[in-house]
Amino acid sequence: MTTELRLPRLRPAPLLAAGAVMQVTAIVLYAVNVLHPSFSPVWNWMPGIVLTTVTTIACWQTSRTPGLDRVAARLWRSIAATSLLLVLGTIGDARQSAIDPARVTQQQHDLPTSICYAAAMALVLWALLRLPLDRQGTTTRFLLDALTVGITVSVFGWYFTVRAIEAGSGQRTTVPTLMLAVLGLIVALAIVKVAMTGMGGLEPGILRWFAAAAAVGALGGGLFPLLVEVPDGLSGAQIFSPATMLCVAFAADRQRRVAGLPRKPSRRRLFSLVPYAAVAATDGLLLWVSGDSGGIVLVVALAACLLTALVAARQIGALRDNGRLLSRVDQQLTQLNDYQVELTHRATHDGLTGLANRALFEQRAQEMLATGEPLCLAMVDLDDFKTINDRLGHAVGDAFLSAIAARLRECLRAEDVPARLGGDEFGILLPGLPGADALALLRRIEQAMNVPLHADGHELIARGSVGLAEAWHGATAAELLRRADLAMYSAKDNGKGRFAVYDDALERTHEADQQLGADLRRALDAGEFTLVYQPIVRLPDGAWTGLETLVRWPHPERGFVGPDEFIPIAERTGLIVPLGTWILRTALSRLAAWDAEFGAAAPDELGVNVSARQLREPGFAEEVRQALAASGVSPQRLVVEVTETAVFDGGVALDTLLEIAKLGVKVALDDFGTGHSSLGLLRTVPADTLKVDKSFVAGIGSRSEEAVIATAMIQITEGLHLKAVAEGVETAAQADTLYELGYRFAQGYHFSRPLPPAEVRSRLTDGELARSSGARN
Repeated sequence: MTTELRLPRLRPAPLLAAGAVMQVTAIVLYAVNVLHPSFSPVWNWMPGIVLTTVTTIACWQTSRTPGLDRVAARLWRSIAATSLLLVLGTIGDARQSAIDPARVTQQQHDLPTSICYAAAMALVLWALLRLPLDRQGTTTRFLLDALTVGITVSVFGWYFTVRAIEAGSGQRTTVPTLMLAVLGLIVALAIVKVAMTGMGGLEPGILRWFAAAAAVGALGGGLFPLLVEVPDGLSGAQIFSPATMLCVAFAADRQRRVAGLPRKPSRRRLFSLVPYAAVAATDGLLLWVSGDSGGIVLVVALAACLLTALVAARQIGALRDNGRLLSRVDQQLTQLNDYQVELTHRATHDGLTGLANRALFEQRAQEMLATGEPLCLAMVDLDDFKTINDRLGHAVGDAFLSAIAARLRECLRAEDVPARLGGDEFGILLPGLPGADALALLRRIEQAMNVPLHADGHELIARGSVGLAEAWHGATAAELLRRADLAMYSAKDNGKGRFAVYDDALERTHEADQQLGADLRRALDAGEFTLVYQPIVRLPDGAWTGLETLVRWPHPERGFVGPDEFIPIAERTGLIVPLGTWILRTALSRLAAWDAEFGAAAPDELGVNVSARQLREPGFAEEVRQALAASGVSPQRLVVEVTETAVFDGGVALDTLLEIAKLGVKVALDDFGTGHSSLGLLRTVPADTLKVDKSFVAGIGSRSEEAVIATAMIQITEGLHLKAVAEGVETAAQADTLYELGYRFAQGYHFSRPLPPAEVRSRLTDGELARSSGARN
C-alpha cells in the first residue's frame, strides 16, 4: 500500500507573485503593441528579463534547500545557470529589437545571443541526462524517442516553411527557428522520459512543470513565428519565454516544499506514447499533403496510414499482454518477497510472543555495543511458570507468556528491545540507560506486572527473578548476557520476585560456587558424604522418640564443609536431587538395619529433609515410594521435613507433598516461623508436625516476644491436633520452660549433638529408647 504524498499548502511567495505579475504584464504589452503599436518593442522584452531573473534567484535558493539530496541540488544549480544564460540572451534580443526590429521578428539573433541560447539549451539537456535513472535501457529508448520527435518536428517545420515561401512570405530565416523548436521538444521529451522512469531527489510533479516549461518554450518560441504574422520588432518569445520561466519558478517552489518528504513510488508504464504520437502526426500530415494530389497518391497514403495504425494497434496489444504478464510476475515476486520477509521474521522472532529470539537479541546487543553508548541488559526468569503449565495446562501457559510480552511492549520505550530467550526466560536491552536508571525502569515494569494478566480465562500475576548487567568498554554480547544471567540466578537464589545487579563480588561467589559444585559432583561420585542423626526427645524425661537425618561433608582438602555452605550450591546446581536421593535411601537403609538389630528398641521415626527443588522434580513421590519399598520400612515411620518457603506458593511442590502424604509418610514443617508463616499454610499443607525454629526458643526463658510466639504456637498446634517439636534447645531451663508452656517434644544440643551411625547404635545398645519403645507396640 502506497502513502499519498502530502505537500505543504501553496503560499503566494514573493518571487512567485512577482513572476505572475510579470507574465500578465508581458501579455498585456504584447497585445497592445500588436493591435496599436504605440511604444518601442524593447519594452516588450522587459517583463521576460525580470521574470527570468526572478527564476534564476528561485532556482539558486532551491539548490540550497535543507534536506535536498546531492543530485537534486546539482540539478537546480544547473537550472539556475541556465536561467542566467537566458537572461543574457533576452537582453541581447532587447538590444537587437532597438537596432534592427525586423531581425528579431525573423528569429535572427546576433552571435553572442545565439551562443547564450544554445549554451542554455545544452546545459539543461546535459543536466537532465546526468540524472541517475532507476531503470536500465532508459538512455537508449530516450535517444530513439528524441530522434523520432526531431524528425517529426523537422518535417512539419519544413512543410510549413515551404508553404510560407510559396505564399510569398519566405523572407524569414526558418532554420534557427526549426533548430530551436526541435531542441526544445527534445528537452521536453527528456523531462517526460525522466518523469516516467523516476530518479533520485525529484518528484513527478516537479518534472511535469519542467516538461510544461520546455513545451511552452519550444512551441511558442519556435513554431509560433511560422504560424502567426506579427509586426517587426515583436516576437512570440516576448510572451512565451516568460511563461516558460514561470513554469520553472513553480517547479522550484514545489521542490522546496517536498524536500525531505518521502517519494511516491513511480508506476510502471507499459509503453511510451511519444513515438506513436509522432507517427500519428506524420500520418496526418501525409494525408493532408496527399489530399492536394488526389487519386492514386491519396489511396496509397490512406493505405500506408491504415497499415501503420494496424501495426501500432497490434504492437500496443502485444505490449499490453506483456504488461499483464509482467504484472503477474510482479505479483509473484511480491508474494515471494513477502514469503522471504516472513521467513526472515520467523528466523529472528519468537513464534508465540512475536518478540525477538535469542539470535536477534544477541545481534542487536552487539550492534548497540558497537555504538559505544550506555547499555544495560536485563534477564527475567518467571517464577513458578512450570506450576501454571502443570496445573492449568499449556494453553494457559502460552496465553500467559503472550500477555507478558504485550505488557512488556507497553512498559518499555520505543528503542528498548524485549526478547523471549526460551521457555519462561526473557531478555531486555535498555540502550542509553546507566545501571541505576535501568533498575528504576525495571521496577516500574515490576509494578505493571503486578496488575493481573488475562490468560485464556484466568487472571494471573507475573513474578520473576531479574538480573541486570551494565555494559563496559570492550564488552561482547555473549559476556554481557552471561553476566545478566548470573545476576538473575543470584536473585532467584535469594527468593522469588527479586532483583540482582552484577558486580565483581557476584563473580567471585559464582566462581567459588562453580568450584564447590565441581567438588560436590566428585564427592557424590566418590561417596565422601556421611550422615549423622540428631535425636528428637520426649519432655520432660528426654527419652528418644525419633531421629532427624543430617548430611555432613568431610572434604579431603578443605576439611569439614558445613551444610549451610554446600546445600545452597547443591540447590543452584541441581545436585541436591541426586544428593537428596542418596540421603533418603541411605537413611532408610540404616533405619532398616537398626530395626533388624534392635527390633522394638529401634527409633520410632526417622526425619529426612527434602528441598523445594526435590519437590518440584517430576516423579519424586514415586521415588519415595520406591525407596520405602526397597528398604522395607513402614511409610508411617518416615517423616519428610520441608520448610515453609518450599510449599508456601503451592503449585507442584504442594501437589508432590500431598502425594507423599497419601503414601502414609508423615510431613513436618521445619524451621516454622522463619519463612512465609501463614495459618492458611497449616490448612493446605498435610502437616503432622510443627518444628518451632530455634530463634523462638533462644529467648524463651524471659518475658520476651519469642516467649509469646512460642506460647501461641503450642496453642495453635494443640487446636489443630499437630505435634509440636521445639528446635535448638540448649539449656535445662529452656527445656523446663517449654514443658511448662505445653511442649512435649524437643530437639537440641542440651539433649544430644548429631551422632554418627556408630554412636547411635551404641546408644541403642545402652537402651536409650527403652522408655519409649512401648509406644510402637
